[in-house]
Amino acid sequence: MEEADPTVAIAEPRVMAAPAPSLFADYAAGAGGYDELRLPSGELRPHWAPLLGAFEELGLDGLGQRAEEVQRLLRENGVTFNAHDEARSVQRAWRVDPLPLLITEQEWHELEVGLSQRARLLDALIADLYGPREVIRRGLLPPELVYAHPGFLLPCHQSMAARRPWLVFHGVDLVRDTNGRWLVMADRCQAPSGAGYALENRIILARALPSLYRDAPLRRLASFLEAERATLAKLARHHQEQPTVALLTPGPGSDSYFEHAYLANYLSLSLVEGADLAVRDGRVWLKTLGGLKTVDVILRQVGDDWCDPLELRGDSLLGVPGLLQAVRSEGVALANALGCAVAENPGLLPFLPALCRHLLGEELRLPAPDTWWCGEDKALEHVLANLGQLWLRSIAPGAPLLDPSLLAPAQRAELAARIRANPELYVAQTPVTPATAPVLEGGRLQPRPLSLRTFCVVDPEQSGQYRGMPGGLAWVGPPGGPAIKSEIVKDVWVLAPAPQPHVTQLRQAHGPIVVTRDGLDLPSRVADNLFWLGRYGERLDGHARLLREALQRLLEQDQEDYQDDTLEDLLTALELEPPAPEEGPRGRLMAYRSTLLSLFGEDHPHGLPTTFAHVLRNGRAVRDHLGDDSWRVLNCLQQQVQALPLMPRAGTGRATLGEIITLLAAFFGLCNETMPHHYGWRFMDIGRFLERLLNTLDLLKLALITARNPGLPLWEVVLATTDNFTAYRRRYRSQLHPTAILDLLLFDEGNPRSVGYMLKRLTRQLERLPRHSLAPYRSAEARLVLQAFSTLQLADIDTLANLQRSAKAEAALAELLDALREPLAELSDAIAHSHFAHAEAPRQLIAMQAGAP
Repeated sequence: MEEADPTVAIAEPRVMAAPAPSLFADYAAGAGGYDELRLPSGELRPHWAPLLGAFEELGLDGLGQRAEEVQRLLRENGVTFNAHDEARSVQRAWRVDPLPLLITEQEWHELEVGLSQRARLLDALIADLYGPREVIRRGLLPPELVYAHPGFLLPCHQSMAARRPWLVFHGVDLVRDTNGRWLVMADRCQAPSGAGYALENRIILARALPSLYRDAPLRRLASFLEAERATLAKLARHHQEQPTVALLTPGPGSDSYFEHAYLANYLSLSLVEGADLAVRDGRVWLKTLGGLKTVDVILRQVGDDWCDPLELRGDSLLGVPGLLQAVRSEGVALANALGCAVAENPGLLPFLPALCRHLLGEELRLPAPDTWWCGEDKALEHVLANLGQLWLRSIAPGAPLLDPSLLAPAQRAELAARIRANPELYVAQTPVTPATAPVLEGGRLQPRPLSLRTFCVVDPEQSGQYRGMPGGLAWVGPPGGPAIKSEIVKDVWVLAPAPQPHVTQLRQAHGPIVVTRDGLDLPSRVADNLFWLGRYGERLDGHARLLREALQRLLEQDQEDYQDDTLEDLLTALELEPPAPEEGPRGRLMAYRSTLLSLFGEDHPHGLPTTFAHVLRNGRAVRDHLGDDSWRVLNCLQQQVQALPLMPRAGTGRATLGEIITLLAAFFGLCNETMPHHYGWRFMDIGRFLERLLNTLDLLKLALITARNPGLPLWEVVLATTDNFTAYRRRYRSQLHPTAILDLLLFDEGNPRSVGYMLKRLTRQLERLPRHSLAPYRSAEARLVLQAFSTLQLADIDTLANLQRSAKAEAALAELLDALREPLAELSDAIAHSHFAHAEAPRQLIAMQAGAP
C-alpha cells in the first residue's frame, strides 16, 4: 500500500484574501471539501485577485456571452472530443467553460518536479522490464503482475538501443483531494492524448476573452510544444539536419482525430495512417506521389499492440507490418516506444515508492490514493473485508473504476467471487472526494468535481530530464473517469509573476532550407481522399440540385388536378423507386412527396446525409490540407445537412437545399483559392469534374432519350440543375430546343458545365500528374480521356440536329452518350492503379530499341 506523502500538500499563501465580488457572491462551494475558488472560510483564494476585476466587469451576463462565443468558435473549427458515428455523421463537441483553472507558480513548480520524476521513474521501469528485469529478480515487483498485464509485450524485449528513451511523452491524470493534495489516478504512456485539445482550448479562450488573456499573468503553451518538436527531431538517427517526422494516427474514425490533425499541423509533421507506411530494408517509408520517402521519427497515436500486425496483433488494420523490426534495427525512432502500455498498469501503484527508491534513489513525490493489489494475500483479505468502502478496478487497459457500495448484495458477492478466482487482475483504492471548481451552468456558477491531465516531454536541452507543459486539460467528472466522457472542460492557467509575451507557433529557420513546391511528397492516401472528396462533394451537389427541382415541381402542382408526370423521371434520376400507385391526384402527389423527402433521412442509402457522411469522412482524412476557412464552411454545411431530417415540409427543405448548394460552392471555391495548385488540388479537381461529367451525361440521356415523359419540363430541369438557365436565355431568348441544349451542354468548350469543357479540363489536369514510368506512351487514364474526347470531337453534329424529328438522330445520340460514358466509368480505377497503389511495377527484362529485330 502506498503511503501518502505530506510534503505535497499545498500551503496557502499568507496573503490577505480578496473580498468576494458580486459575480461570485452566490457561489456555494461544497461544505467540508477543497474548492479551487473559495477558502474554507468562504473568502476567495488570493491567487484569483489579479483576475477578479476583469471577471467582475464582465458579470454573469458577459460571461455567458463569452461562453456562447467559445462554443461558436468550437463549432466553426470542427473541434470534437468524443467518438462520432460515421453512418450518421453525428459529432458532439464538448463545452469549454469560460473560467479557467488557476494554478499558482509555486504550486506548479512542485507539481512539475513531481511529474518529471514520475516520467523518469516510468522510463527506467519500462527499460528494465524489457531488459534485465532486475526489479522482478529482486522481488520489488511480483512477476505475475507484469506478465498477466496485456500491456506487457514480449516481442518488445530489448527492442530499444541503450540510452534511447522509451517514454518520450508522458501524460498523468490527477485529482485534488479534500486536503488540497494532488493525487495520481492514472499514467498515460502509450499515446497520451489531450495536449492538442489543451492548446486549442487556450486559443479559443484567448479569442473569446482577448483583453483578459493578454493582460493575465500566465505562462504560454507554445514553448512546451516547441520543445516537443525539438525533442522529436533529436530522436532521428538518420538525416538529423532535416529529419522526416510523422504523426501516426488511426484515421478519421479515431475519437481524437481532430487533435491528431491539429498537432500535426502545429508541429509541422506529416499526418499519416498505417496504410501510408511500408517497411523495407529495415527502414520505414512513406508512400507519396513521388514514390517512397524515408521516415526518421514517428510520433504515434496508435495503441501499442495495434502498431505492428506482423509481430503484435495480427488482426490490426491500423499498424505497419514490420514496424517493430525497424525499431530494433534503429531504422526509425518511435515516440513512445512500443511496449510502454505496461507502465499504465494500475497494479504498479502500490509498488512505485519502493521502485522509485531503487531506480532513482529518490522518494516518490506524487502519490496515488492508497492502493492494494489483490495478488498479495494480505491485500486480498483487506479488500474483501472492506469491499463496500473501496473503489475497485481491473488491471485491464481502459477498465473503469467501480464503486462496489452501489451494487446490490448479490452483485457484490458475485464480484467478490470473481476477485477470489483471479486476484492478480484486480486493484482496490481508497475513495477520493475530489476538489471542486466553479463552472458556468444555467446562468450561474456551480461547484463541480474536476480532474486534470498534465503532460511532460523529454527535455531537448537536458539529457535524461523532462519538461512539463505549463497547463493541461481539465474536465468535469468523477475521479478516475475518462476525459472523453465529459461534456465540460476547462483551460488550465499556470500563473506567472507578470504577463508573458506572445509566442508564435512559427520559428525562424537557421541555415539553408530545401525549397519545394511540386507536391511530390503528398501521401498517396491523401491524394486518394482528396480525389473522393471531390467526387462525393460533386455527387452531393448534383443530388441536392435535382431534389430542389423536384420539390419545386411538387410545390407548383395543383393537388386536385395533377397532370405533370415529370416527377416520375426525376425519381429515376435520384435513384428512387417509384411509389406504389395511389388513387386520385392528391394521393399521387403525397406519395411523390413522401418518396422525395425520404432522401432527407439519415438511413436512406442514397440520401443526402449518407452522401455527406462520405464527404465529411474524406474531409476529416485531409484535415491538415484544408484551410481554416474551408473547414469552417464544411462545418456549416454539416449543420445544414443535420437539419434535413427535421424538415418534413417540402418548402423549408427546398430552402435548406439552396443553402447546401451555396455552401458546397463556397467550400470548393475556397479550396480553389487557398490550396496550392499542386497534385493534391489536381486530384480533387479531377474527382469533381469526373463526377460532374458522369452526372451530366446521365441527365442528358434521361431528358432527351429514356424519359417516360420527355419534353419542356425535363429540358428546364436540365438547364436549372446545371445552372445554365441564364446562359441559355441570353443566347436563345428562352426558346427551348434540344439541339441548342446539346450544343450548350455537350459541345460548347467555353461553358464550364459542358462535357467538352470538362473533358479538356480533365485532359489538362491528367497531363500534369506525376509520371513513374519512363515509357513515352500515354498513361491508362490519359488514354481513356482521349478516347472520350475523340468520340465527342468526331460526333456527327448534322445527324444530331434532327433530334426531334428523326429516330436515327435519337439512336445516334444514345450511342454517343454511351460511348462517352464507357471510358469515363473506367477512369477512377485507372487513376487509383497509377497513383494510389504502391505495388511493385512490372519490369521489362528486354529493352526495346529502335531498329531491333
